[in-house]
Amino acid sequence: MSDDRGTVCPFCAVGCRLTRDSGRVRGVGGPANPDGRLCEKGLRAFDPIEDDNRLTTPLVRRAGDLVPVSWETALDRVVRGFEEIVVDRGPDALAFLGAPRCTNEENYLLQKLARTLGTNNVDNRARTCHAETARAAKRRLGFPATTNSLADLGRADVFLVVGANPAARQPVAFDGVVRPAVNDGATLVHVDPHRNETTRLADHHVAPRPDTDALVVTTLCALVAGAEGVDESFVRERTTGFEAFAASLGERDLAEDADDADVDEERLRDVATVVADADRVAVLTGTGADETATADALLNLLLLTGNLGRPGVGLYVLRGLNNEQGATDSGCAPDWLPGHEPVTDADARERVANEWGIAPPPTPGRPERDLLSEFGDEIAGALVVGENPAVSKRDPEWLADRLEALDLLVVHELFRNETTAHADVILPVAAGVEKNGTVTNLDRQVQRLRAVHQPPPSVRTDFEVLRSLGYRLVGGGFDYAGPNEVFEELQRVTPPYSSLSYEELATSSRRWPTKGADDSTYLYTESFSTDDGRAPFVSVGVQLADSPDWNGLRLVVGDRVGGFTSTAADGPGDRLTIHPDDADAEGVADGDRVVVSNDAATVEATVHVSEAIRPGVVYLHADTGDPLVRGEDSTVGIAPKTTGA
Repeated sequence: MSDDRGTVCPFCAVGCRLTRDSGRVRGVGGPANPDGRLCEKGLRAFDPIEDDNRLTTPLVRRAGDLVPVSWETALDRVVRGFEEIVVDRGPDALAFLGAPRCTNEENYLLQKLARTLGTNNVDNRARTCHAETARAAKRRLGFPATTNSLADLGRADVFLVVGANPAARQPVAFDGVVRPAVNDGATLVHVDPHRNETTRLADHHVAPRPDTDALVVTTLCALVAGAEGVDESFVRERTTGFEAFAASLGERDLAEDADDADVDEERLRDVATVVADADRVAVLTGTGADETATADALLNLLLLTGNLGRPGVGLYVLRGLNNEQGATDSGCAPDWLPGHEPVTDADARERVANEWGIAPPPTPGRPERDLLSEFGDEIAGALVVGENPAVSKRDPEWLADRLEALDLLVVHELFRNETTAHADVILPVAAGVEKNGTVTNLDRQVQRLRAVHQPPPSVRTDFEVLRSLGYRLVGGGFDYAGPNEVFEELQRVTPPYSSLSYEELATSSRRWPTKGADDSTYLYTESFSTDDGRAPFVSVGVQLADSPDWNGLRLVVGDRVGGFTSTAADGPGDRLTIHPDDADAEGVADGDRVVVSNDAATVEATVHVSEAIRPGVVYLHADTGDPLVRGEDSTVGIAPKTTGA
């Protein structure tokens, strides 16, 4: 089956369009990939649908075993179990975990199901992946989202990339927009302790100690201010709190800050000069810099230089999974209703109640991490849609115990995984290329998905499953004919989506919020979406201890963009990258098998000696390194693997 209009790639959040013709994947021109270019991940978009291990029949646990049953039997088991929990323990004993892989309509239905049952215990992984950056943008600018479009990004004079590797993680956007701009004279600054694919194109590489990104960016603010790089009219007309912020910058000691971050003082001066002299600066940030202090420091820098609210500037949140933005837009968050409005806002709740006939609860629910901690205690039942909470940066045995402690665990999935091993009900669902609906990419572009492949006959979409569960558990508020009717309702209760049309999206994607016929290519053109229309400067707590303890090797872990394990670009999944000086000190050599350990875990890895990593830091891919960062301390020890061990 082929559709020349294609669908949206189900992996990263760039939003490339693709289809399959005669068994071959090909790109289709879209807003993110106008020339139809695809990366290695996109070319593998159809792999899951042909896996022999794919789930095709509902399963229910009986006498300890998962056995095939009909859809009616499986849904009856879910409804009966949830109803019993609500009656016996109240709706807050339920948890609903959404998925950045699911459509806007599916995430909207999931949060509606939770809230119409009486709980705000609904969340999705996207919120935790970029939680601090998104919340800082929401708090200080108005929306937890990228401010400008990917196409607009190409107009920047300077790209400041912090804690991200877009050349490998978002390659179509990087190669299609950033690389041509740099080749044409724009400047790329890369702040990351690990030299990688993005660094190869960079004019300046700043490799600070881990956890000092906020210090580096705040130091840049001080240097930019000293180099007369402050946009005084922008600061005067569109911000608050500048005087106190400027005073705090004047108290900084450049030499001391550079020493604490272990970066070259002159390199910082060079970068500050580039930023101060540029007309347009864009910040690109990923999960490697997702701390409150770093997010606030980056926003301070953009405000200081007037690089918001116009073309070729702004904050770019390099989200990983294809609908991370849309999942949160749709309300899959414990404290936000659709459209990022607080559940505590009486007017927002009233607007939703007028649509649903039931008011959402006024008290925020619990985030996913807290919900997992309460599984088996405060939480008795959970509906997990396309997520795998058994795999996270926490002890796997503890997680298994929590999942086992639930009275009822229901999982929507394509394959058996670590979470389904504990499920009471498994519901087989369609893959992204088998769905209709909408998704929202990392620059707020809302696109239509089209089913370019039919799922197996006994498999249902997440939309169909959630519609059935909602109708059985709540009633007529879930009698939708199709995703189009869900989108129309989402549009009515979600202010940023209010001018969008499902029908119009069939021929042309749109970016929220729209102004009549025009997309908001960049946000905050005249004012910020804050109470007073201004964006505040904030002080950033970056003062380190008098004698920072940098003893030991600090671990940096790469991410799993798009849900893939390591690819050819990442290198072997268990490769430990270490600086030559540290390799000598530890008595290890290139190719050695070693044991890497700390209080949280012990893993094995193969040594890769390289100056791509700064001294004092080692790098592992998340597939191997995640167990080591479950605790508070990311310091690790290395020892040669004993033969036979």
